[in-house]
Amino acid sequence: ADLVKNASFPEREFDRVRKERIADLKRISDDSSVIAQRVGISLAYGPKTKFGQPLTGTIETVEKMKREDSIRHFYSHCKPSNSTLIVVGNIEFEQVLSMAENQLGDWQNPHEDQRLIEDPIPNNDTQITTIFLADKPGASQSVIKAGQLTIPINHPEYYSMNLLNYIFGGHPAARLFMNLRQDKGYSYGYYSSIDWSSGPSVFFAGGSVETKVTKESVVETLKEFENISNEKPISKDEYESSIKGILMGFPARFESQRQLLQQLSYQTVFGLPDDYYLHFIDNLQAVTLSHLHSVAKEKIEPNNLIVLVVGDKAVVEPSLRELGLPIISVDYDGNHINQ
Repeated sequence: ADLVKNASFPEREFDRVRKERIADLKRISDDSSVIAQRVGISLAYGPKTKFGQPLTGTIETVEKMKREDSIRHFYSHCKPSNSTLIVVGNIEFEQVLSMAENQLGDWQNPHEDQRLIEDPIPNNDTQITTIFLADKPGASQSVIKAGQLTIPINHPEYYSMNLLNYIFGGHPAARLFMNLRQDKGYSYGYYSSIDWSSGPSVFFAGGSVETKVTKESVVETLKEFENISNEKPISKDEYESSIKGILMGFPARFESQRQLLQQLSYQTVFGLPDDYYLHFIDNLQAVTLSHLHSVAKEKIEPNNLIVLVVGDKAVVEPSLRELGLPIISVDYDGNHINQ
């Protein structure tokens, strides 16, 4: 209660955390996976948009931040009217309610009446499949991320896309893993995921591969996008085993207090209905195989993908050019580099 009602952001602590953040940002170039994560989001939404900015900031933006900026931002966003108290533990609701009333009952915010002006959620124009190359000189491996923007979390096809992602690359027996790890041996792990958002969500597939098979890995990745959407529709066996796999893993989301807190926070942040988890299994099982085929064909765009490669440009670019796809060099923030 003291933190939310009397946030002060002491100058000494603000300076310490800012210096730590800048030091962390300067080390980004050491880790290809971190580079890929930052650049992938930037390319998906656009580097100049709000959603395309890394949550950790850039050296330039963090250096410019002042203590007053943090205070202004905090009191503009953290208000009684838009806050939710989530408690998980061996305690009765009445006890929590009593404590909340005692500690937070007088919480007021001088900015309560201010309306925040939110930037429109971006939705990049469709483009032909393009390779974006971030140079990591001397890298023994390349990190690949290929994908696109997809539906928001509150879309009617949310459960279909969840299931589709699971079959595509959501677990160690999924298509991507079985191809690039089990069959080809290009990678130790190759997966897909959807970073769900209240706006367009990011759908990416990828992993780390040996530098010498970078081109071949890109070829196989693009082939898998084409297969699941057109050439090789999801089979009945894949459909049934994936439904079972998701259902078997569902209870594990609620085993610890931390997990319960995470699930309730997820539900709150995205405004999901109170009975979301109660009906999750039924809604998932309601997705038929034929409907999944149509969703894969409609929502996956194999000819309009972002393909990010973080690797040794001098080594991998010549073979990547053999694919006949446009190649654009980018920096570690996703900005295009003029060549």
